Amino acid sequence: MRPMQDLPESMFGWTKLNDEIGGFSLEKHDMPKPEHGEVLIKTHSTSICGTDVHIWKWDDWAKENVPLGTITGHETCGVIVGLGDGVESHSIGDKVAIECHLACWDCPRCDEGNAHICERGEIFGVHSNGAFAPYFTIPAVNARKLPSNLAMENASIQDPLGNAIHTLTGGPVKGSSVAIHGLGPIGLFAVNAAKAMGASKVIAIDWDNQERMDMAKKLGADLVLGKDHNIVDEILANTDGRGVDNSCEFSGSPQALSNSIKSTRMGGYLNILSVYGDSTPPVPMNDVVFRYLHIKGINGRKMWSTWDLMHQLLEENKIDIETLITHRMPFEQFNQAMELAISGDCGKVVLEF
Repeated sequence: MRPMQDLPESMFGWTKLNDEIGGFSLEKHDMPKPEHGEVLIKTHSTSICGTDVHIWKWDDWAKENVPLGTITGHETCGVIVGLGDGVESHSIGDKVAIECHLACWDCPRCDEGNAHICERGEIFGVHSNGAFAPYFTIPAVNARKLPSNLAMENASIQDPLGNAIHTLTGGPVKGSSVAIHGLGPIGLFAVNAAKAMGASKVIAIDWDNQERMDMAKKLGADLVLGKDHNIVDEILANTDGRGVDNSCEFSGSPQALSNSIKSTRMGGYLNILSVYGDSTPPVPMNDVVFRYLHIKGINGRKMWSTWDLMHQLLEENKIDIETLITHRMPFEQFNQAMELAISGDCGKVVLEF
């Protein structure tokens, strides 16, 4: 390894230690060392994702995917402080953000341009140690250099912003009507990105989180709907009775899924990023069939077209990151930060190292 400086021999990272809700402990670990083709990164900040909430709640998906003893955390950025053998693409001191999907780059999915769903793929900070720690290693290809105008303290949000952009681009955006179902942080990013990408009308839908509904208005939503509205009727009424061109479902609510199907125009597009607590929610299939809908499941970000589009929007200062990041906390306050994220009384929560 080619290091930047003398590095510690060990570190403390937030580790999923116990088979229970919560179950995290700040544990001592050996300093990670980059293998061939990897870089060592000193963490600047790591934001909390809905995936981290699943791990905290220790639901069935988390139990199946996260080995106990894993340092979690994957929405992150930092500075390269060490290079593994064979790394020529990066230099010591590079500021980078991380693409968390780890691909083999040698299977049919990778070959066809879908490395984000690699047949042998894993997720950094889920299947292997991640970034709720002061240092981590990652394949150099996954360390994406920052746009020149993106401040480091805002750089960890590129993972969820990329999710939002990938979901939106499953259908038409520029000049089109778009509905965003679910105003968690990714849904809020989608509201902002849809306006930045030229959507003619953005309709934002939540249930009763007034803080996030107000944020959606600030981020450019033309109409915000909640529990006091008949969602389907309101969307139809605001689209000349047709429905929107492009619906994006971020909430994981079976009712939101049904609403999105029934309020997308004939031949329209429905893109679903959500993870559902019940993996078999009721689906109004006759509406899917007779409305001739294009339904697409979305996972992660396209590697690398999503990143290219995201960096273009960031370089043009079209994304309002400051509004979306509502809390910055020291990484020692991980437990409090997780409880805040679960409560929903926030936008994006960022842990600083």
